Amino acid sequence: MIKRLANLKLKQVIRQMKNIAIDARFLLRQQRGMPMYVYMLCKGLPDLMPDVHFYFLINKMFEHNDIIENYSHRLEEVGKPQNVTVINADAEDEVSWEVFVLPKLLKQYHIDLLHMPGNRVCLTARTPQIVTFHDAMEWTRLKMFEGIAWCKGIKPNLYSLKMKIYCWITYYFGSKKASHILTISDYSRSSLVNCFPGIKNKTSYVHHGIPEDFVHLKEQKMLGERSGILMLGGDSYQKNPVNAIKAWAQLPISLRQAYPLTIAGFTGDESSPLMKAIKQLDIEREVTIKSWVAHDEIIRLFNDSVLFLFVSREEGFGFPLIQAMSSGTPTVCSTADVLTEIGKESVLSADAESADEISAQMYLILTNQKLWQKLHVSGLRRANEFSWAKTYEHISGLYRQYLEKC
Repeated sequence: MIKRLANLKLKQVIRQMKNIAIDARFLLRQQRGMPMYVYMLCKGLPDLMPDVHFYFLINKMFEHNDIIENYSHRLEEVGKPQNVTVINADAEDEVSWEVFVLPKLLKQYHIDLLHMPGNRVCLTARTPQIVTFHDAMEWTRLKMFEGIAWCKGIKPNLYSLKMKIYCWITYYFGSKKASHILTISDYSRSSLVNCFPGIKNKTSYVHHGIPEDFVHLKEQKMLGERSGILMLGGDSYQKNPVNAIKAWAQLPISLRQAYPLTIAGFTGDESSPLMKAIKQLDIEREVTIKSWVAHDEIIRLFNDSVLFLFVSREEGFGFPLIQAMSSGTPTVCSTADVLTEIGKESVLSADAESADEISAQMYLILTNQKLWQKLHVSGLRRANEFSWAKTYEHISGLYRQYLEKC
C-alpha cells in the first residue's frame, strides 16, 4: 500500500513537470563520435535540470546496435536520476521508428519538447523539436543515383534509393520544421546555413567537451616514453587515408623504423583504398592494422604515440583531435576549416591533397624536440577549453527557452 502511494505521488509529480524527450537510440551503438555525443547529453543534462522530466527513447530491435553486454551499463547509468525514464519501443528499421513509433511515444508521454541529436527529424510529430545536425556532409554528398549497380538486383538498389530519398526529405523539410537547429562547430553552422539559408536565425553551435576518460588521465607521457605514429582507420574519401599513408611512406626509412605507423579502428576489407595504398607502397610489413578497438585501447594508443595523423578532407568537429590534444600528442592535421578552428596553434597543418606537405610537417615534429614539446604543452592547454559543462549550459538554455513557449 505504501509503495503504491509512493508510486502514485511520483506520477503526480512527473505530470506537473515539463517533459523533454531525447532520441537516445545511439546509446545502444558502439561509442565513437555521434553515439558518444548522445551518451554525454543523456548523462549530464538531467542533473542540470532537476525540475524537468527526461524521457530517453530507444530501439533495442535495431540490427546495427552494439551487443547488449556493451550497452546495458550505459542504459543503467543514464536511467539512475529520479527525473529520467528510459523507454524502449521496438522497430526493425529506423525509418518506421521515426515516422510511426516516435510520434505515438510523444503523445503517450505528453512530451513538451523533443531533441533529435543524430542528424534526423521527426517529420510526423507536432511537438517542438531541437535538432542536432552535426554537419552538412550527408546533404552535400547525397547523390541519388550514384552507386546504382543493377547487376546486384533490383531490391537492394530500390532500398538504397528509398533511403536516399528519405535522407533528402529529412534535411530539406526537417530544416524547415525544426524549432531550432543545433550544431557542433562554427564551421558546421556556416556550412548548414549555406545549404539552407532560411535557418540562419534559428541555429547555434556549441563544441563538444573532452571525451570523459581522457579528462581523467593523471599524466601524459613525455617524448622519450612514446613510440610510433597513430592514425585512425576510416577508409572513406572524406577521411583521406591514401594521402596520409603516402605521407608516412615518404619519411626517411630511419624515421619509419623509429616511428612505425599504427592504424586503429579499421573495419574495411582488402578492396579498401587504405589497404590498396599499403600494398601499392609495399609497406605491409611496416604498418600495424588494428580492427575495432575498445575505448581503453584507444586511450592507450593516443597516450603512447609520438604523433597523431589526422588529415581528413572534411569533418563536422573531429573528436579524435581533442582526444589527441588531451593526451598531449602533437598532431598533423589537414587545413580543413573545422580542424584549424578546433586545433588553432596547437597543431601543424598541411593541404589534405598534398602527401608531400603532410610528410614535411610530420618530419618537423619527429626531428625537433623543442617543437614537439611546444605542441605537447599547447595541445594540453587548448584541450582544457573544451568542457561538457559549457555544452550542457548551452543546450539546457535552449531547452528552457523553448519550454517557456509551451
